[in-house]
Amino acid sequence: MTSDTVLQVLLLIIVTELTLYLLNIYSGRFSSLVKSKNITISFFTVMVDVSRFNLSFRRSSVVSKVVGFVGMLNILILILIFYWIALPSVINIIKSLLGISRVVEAPLVPVLPGITIRGATILYFLVGVGVGIIVHELSHALVSLNEGIRVDSWGLGIFLVFPFAYVRINDNDYNKASLSSKVKVLSAGVLSNTVIALLTLLLLNTASVSISQYSVVVIHELDRSLGPQAPAIVAGLPTPSVINDINGTKIRTLNDLRNYLSSIANESTTLVINISRIKELEDDVIISDLYKPEVVVVNKPSNWSRLGILVVEGLSPETPKYLYYLGRVLYWTYLVNISLAVFNAAPLIITDGGRIIYEFSRKYGLTKINNVIQWTTVVITAILLVTGFMIII
Repeated sequence: MTSDTVLQVLLLIIVTELTLYLLNIYSGRFSSLVKSKNITISFFTVMVDVSRFNLSFRRSSVVSKVVGFVGMLNILILILIFYWIALPSVINIIKSLLGISRVVEAPLVPVLPGITIRGATILYFLVGVGVGIIVHELSHALVSLNEGIRVDSWGLGIFLVFPFAYVRINDNDYNKASLSSKVKVLSAGVLSNTVIALLTLLLLNTASVSISQYSVVVIHELDRSLGPQAPAIVAGLPTPSVINDINGTKIRTLNDLRNYLSSIANESTTLVINISRIKELEDDVIISDLYKPEVVVVNKPSNWSRLGILVVEGLSPETPKYLYYLGRVLYWTYLVNISLAVFNAAPLIITDGGRIIYEFSRKYGLTKINNVIQWTTVVITAILLVTGFMIII
């Protein structure tokens, strides 16, 4: 599926959501119909109550204690990680605005389909989002039931192009529950995202070992910023192409290339580079086909430590496609879930971490401290997001 096709499908989804929203507002008959089907339509959002959540099981005090301890410990660690990432970046942004520093970092660059991610990557991202949100909401529901809090219903929905799941917890039961039970329910979703992130990271490392045997070094383009006298430019090294070997030394990974070039950095030498030009590159990583190998001679003077090539690691035509796609799904599932965990743990009013801090502050009369913490964090997050948007625009 091409990038244009993916963007067309995403645009069609958004236009459909907007159409449904307008029909819901201006057509009483349509509005009554969707309500009778347990469908809720709001601005660029469609939610469908699938059924009542009738799952019943024996409550476990052991599960309750484990979720309470591990869940709260996880929340505290993730809050520390959030501030450890966010605060230095905000300080750096302020220094930049004051003219003290010129370097601006944005750790929270928004993931925007069609802008920051494209093509098939959007599909991998959406799979990660779907898995993360479904597991998150299911964990809320199961822990609620274990704490004696009824779950009225569950459903599926879509916001813009992002799929999600949700559960409707009985408000009366929740409001009557103890602080301990509320904290367990709220921390369960974040804990589940952390567990999914750790599991997918473990699987990703395992998959990477299998994928790495198919690695090749791709000369993506020549580094013309070094000027026309760069050795690779003078030799007319073709791009994109795969480096097979240099002076008989096999080059499979970027480390192989780096180690070889480091060994001759200060030498004047002639490099006989065996390459294969790339016919077709799929998903910017997998090489579908190569031309026959050819030899390019590059003369490297002793005063040139760099050849003038920009390289990336790619995958050879022999790579099993399923292995690559599995790796991409695992990568994005990990990235999305660890991001959801950190973001939801942060005290941001609407997040699980924010609601936990609110429940504690209401219990112990610390409302003012709660407001300071939450709104300060909101401002910090807003600064980072605005900076992220400015960098990608």
